Amino acid sequence: MEPNSSQSEVFAIETHAGRLWAGIILLALLGPALSVAMVPRPPARLALALVAVVGLGAFAMAWSGFQYCFMPHGLEIRLLGFRLRSIPRSAILSYAVEPWAFIRGYGIRGLGSTRAYVWCNKVVHIRLSNGEVYLGHNDPDRVVRDLDQMMGFVSRG
Repeated sequence: MEPNSSQSEVFAIETHAGRLWAGIILLALLGPALSVAMVPRPPARLALALVAVVGLGAFAMAWSGFQYCFMPHGLEIRLLGFRLRSIPRSAILSYAVEPWAFIRGYGIRGLGSTRAYVWCNKVVHIRLSNGEVYLGHNDPDRVVRDLDQMMGFVSRG
């Protein structure tokens, strides 16, 4: 895919946010904040500042979610405006909706040639010529519809 894809080429954008997870992350930050308020020591404040930076970054990622941009030549996966991955249409072999188990984790997951972008328990599993990608979404049939359109197939529904 071209490095600077034009917004005019995008025919569909699906967003997959983890608002529940964002709330859980904020709640998790309350404990360290309360402990520093009760014991206001400089080392504790520094530790809280580091935890807060990481926690707020995780909150922002979960709240804004993954964006899947479908274009005639392929798919881009973005987070906070940054492109995480580009998948050329020619690399896609197949795709199908599958369940995602809690034990597999949430957020960005994967090793080697397998990646998952997931905040829920439903995914579209895309088999590629060079690996696999899992796209989480609360309505995975919409992602399949957009993939069908991108691949030039007649919509399934």
